[in-house]
Amino acid sequence: MKFQKTAICIPTHGSINALLFEQFLSFSAWCQEQEIPIITVANRTHNDARNWLATAGGGFSNPNQLIDAFDTLVWIDSDQVFTPDDVMQLLACEAPFCTGWYLNGTTPMVARWDEATFLTTGHMDFVSQEELEQSKEPLLEVSYCGFGFTKTSTELLKGLRYPYFTNKVMTIGEYTENVSEDASFCLDVAHHLQIRPKVLTSLKIGHLKSQII
Repeated sequence: MKFQKTAICIPTHGSINALLFEQFLSFSAWCQEQEIPIITVANRTHNDARNWLATAGGGFSNPNQLIDAFDTLVWIDSDQVFTPDDVMQLLACEAPFCTGWYLNGTTPMVARWDEATFLTTGHMDFVSQEELEQSKEPLLEVSYCGFGFTKTSTELLKGLRYPYFTNKVMTIGEYTENVSEDASFCLDVAHHLQIRPKVLTSLKIGHLKSQII
């Protein structure tokens, strides 16, 4: 199977953990066989890195450089533990905005925007691991997701103005918070296009921090 109009976007920040070196070498070979380009960028902040990747370095001068050439972008963080089969599951999903899920500590990085929960607990309504593992639905709609293992149709970015990834400032009750670049993107897509990310409930990805969880 060939994915002629898919590009993989990987922000590497400062480095890739040595434990994942073999994984990414094998993944690079697989992508070459499938004729899928990998675009990477190092040593940039989260939103700056994602904007650079989304434009292949075009920035304000050429924000459509990448999205005019491809139908789909797959976002993979450099600390994710995955296989090419996991990527194929993501690509097979028909939703224009879908994601696998992974843990940060004990918390899956997918959430519902619930201001009442935020005012009570200090955080949004993160979907529990139990709910994801026991879900009878293959796709679960959420308000926002981490971009560690996510697929976006390029039509989503075409529906936004550049910069595509920002850090929104939101006020909830007496609290004013900065919102991460991936959550801000999800909120912008929901506002402008009425599209929200869908979680593939069966697609759990490893996340390498101090250990694979």
